[in-house]
Amino acid sequence: MTKTFPFVFSAVVLSLTAASCSSTPKSTRSASDERSSEKAQAPLNAQVLGNDSFVIKGLKVSQSDYDFPISGHERVEFWVDYFTGRGRKHFEKYLERSELFVPFIRPILKQYGLPQDLVYLAMIESGFHNHARSSAKAVGPWQFMPFTGRRFGLRVDWWVDERRDTEKSTHSAAKYLRELYRMFDSWELAASAYNSGEMKIVRAIQRYGTADYWSLTRQNFLRRETRDYVPKIMAAAIVAKNRVYFGFNANGSDAPKSGVALAPDGTVVQLEAKTAQEPAQATQEALESVLKSEATPGNASEIAESESEPEGESEGLVVGKDIEVVSQVVEHEKTPGTLARSVPTPHVNKQGELVGEELAEFEVQSPADLTHIASAADLSYHTVKSLNPELLRWCTPPGTSNYRVRLPVSAKERFLANYNSPEFRKRTEFLTFRVNRPQSLQAVARHFGIKVDPLADLNGLSKNSQLRKGALIRLPMPADGGRSVATLEIRDPPERRRRARASRVKRKKSAVSSSSKSSSRSMNHGKRVVLRDR
Repeated sequence: MTKTFPFVFSAVVLSLTAASCSSTPKSTRSASDERSSEKAQAPLNAQVLGNDSFVIKGLKVSQSDYDFPISGHERVEFWVDYFTGRGRKHFEKYLERSELFVPFIRPILKQYGLPQDLVYLAMIESGFHNHARSSAKAVGPWQFMPFTGRRFGLRVDWWVDERRDTEKSTHSAAKYLRELYRMFDSWELAASAYNSGEMKIVRAIQRYGTADYWSLTRQNFLRRETRDYVPKIMAAAIVAKNRVYFGFNANGSDAPKSGVALAPDGTVVQLEAKTAQEPAQATQEALESVLKSEATPGNASEIAESESEPEGESEGLVVGKDIEVVSQVVEHEKTPGTLARSVPTPHVNKQGELVGEELAEFEVQSPADLTHIASAADLSYHTVKSLNPELLRWCTPPGTSNYRVRLPVSAKERFLANYNSPEFRKRTEFLTFRVNRPQSLQAVARHFGIKVDPLADLNGLSKNSQLRKGALIRLPMPADGGRSVATLEIRDPPERRRRARASRVKRKKSAVSSSSKSSSRSMNHGKRVVLRDR
């Protein structure tokens, strides 16, 4: 898709709008250009909402308190009833997390000139949860699809998923929403397009000849989810801004006590120190705990499966007869040690007060083994992994010279002292192997249960490369042998299990079909015999 594709949509919408306003006289080209220039320079939230008010569940709601359009539509009232009734338990959690997310997201939206009440779009999308994952593989607080995330500057690959990063994903969401508003000149339509995609809204406008949001929702062309999307945002804003009236706590959750920090996903992370266990055992247990906690499927039944089903091969780095380990130490090129530097990233509550322990970003050489980072900060691997939810693997991504990791401010002094020590290993050592017979890179990836993409990137090869006998290939695994394949987060367990279940279902259906056909043939054969006898 070319970069000009959004502007094609914009041209279609603008032409439809012009056609629907047939009573407006055609202006000259210079006047049109002048108005377009003024519109481009005007802030996107300059829309005047008016001072009219309406009543929902006995509450008088005034539009002047919102910078996103608010309506007393029956579907808005329906969702207010839901959030304060059957969905109250879930909405309470959303409000608790909002104490951390709303003060963090609002300034970013304001920076882009957007309505700050668009923060409730993120609430509806994910409930302010960075690990939220939809059945369509949308991820993060703003529920970006992989393609859309990359389109607006987020890194989404085998190593990193920046859709989980609150700050980066909010900047990308703001860019996307700004673009959508410029296409449709309506926040209701822009929000709907965020849910369904731009082209779906464009087709709806073309089909029904109107760009009025509420008129389009009266048609069945848009899915029920899309038609209810904007009413949900409006209802969430109404309830959140009047939480006491609807019976919710005024201040949300209490501030965490000392010894904990708030991760970018809004969860409270216990700051666990290193244990006195053997290094290999401690590392393996920490990695296994994170693997279990991060395999977060989309529903409760899948969560239960992720906790109960075995991982299959989980012991050691199994090396086949055709692959020989030749080295467990891969020394990277020697580069001057970059001093880690901290950048304050405070988490604040609704009153602007710091909550829990403040986090700081430390710039480290990449790829960096998170086990070594945790050791330098005197924290557990699980703690470091939880504070950096966008990191999918056991190390920061290769291919970049530096990367910023989040650590508690309380660990700053000891981390800087240990990290800048000459004895500290700043670069990651990858495991290498020698190929004993000609084979493809994809075959090697399958042997180790690794996707071929990271293997190709790590070795600077094509995914379709054919390897000669004796070739040395680096694996995305650490050189120390104390960690097993299952604990390195190399595979995606829920995805693998879904594939296995789908395969079993397919085999079962095939067996039933074969049995049915066999039975049918027998019955027909019997009928033929009877007919002959007659």
